[in-house]
Amino acid sequence: MSTPLHVIVTRPSPYGEELCDELTHNDFVSTHSPLICFNPDISFNSKQRISALEQADTWIFVSRQAVNFCFDVFSSQQMSSLLQLSQSKTIIAVGDATADSLRRLNFTALTPSTPNSEGMIALLEQHQLQTKPTLLIRGNQGRQLLQDYFSAQQLTIMPVYQRQATSQQLPRITESSAIVVTSGQLMELVANQVSDHSQRIACSIISGSPRISEIAQQFGFTNCYTANNASNDELVKSCILWRNSVS
Repeated sequence: MSTPLHVIVTRPSPYGEELCDELTHNDFVSTHSPLICFNPDISFNSKQRISALEQADTWIFVSRQAVNFCFDVFSSQQMSSLLQLSQSKTIIAVGDATADSLRRLNFTALTPSTPNSEGMIALLEQHQLQTKPTLLIRGNQGRQLLQDYFSAQQLTIMPVYQRQATSQQLPRITESSAIVVTSGQLMELVANQVSDHSQRIACSIISGSPRISEIAQQFGFTNCYTANNASNDELVKSCILWRNSVS
């Protein structure tokens, strides 16, 4: 009897559990092995956050976590004021999941055609926002591309959460394993654990973007299946593609 295919999900809670549920509905065996967790970043207190939001013409949110951790410090009265303030701002969400998190709080956001920094830069230029004071809401780590795009005087970076590596160990990796990876940091942590060259060649990577697939290949993972974006629906589609290719 052949070894059953096994999908290992490395993204943090609660998103990892949500993806595992979707995989179960599509008849996959999956394991949630979160390699990072998210914690609040209190570099900006609530008063400082309001000031930064007021002073910027454009708000950029790079993830669902950026949305949730940004606004969870505010009272209902403060949120009402921020919603009114947002009417005079341009809000950009990196992708549909981030835009949906904003929508649930009654904010309306633009989304780029490609859910990454390059896509957001194209959107900024399309709407002639590249010279406007801009607030980048993100974690304590992030790609340098957006930061380099703006002048130091124009851009304020507001970290609202921290990514921290966990002590989680991946299950045994075989040629029947596919590892879901949705960030460059997660790819590096996977590579640290899957250090054997033969294991890297044997297993498959389900990545959330071409950039992550490129990083995976640099580490020697040759079997990469690239989702259109890091949403659960697209990741599941790539898992199905992997299953069809190896079955």
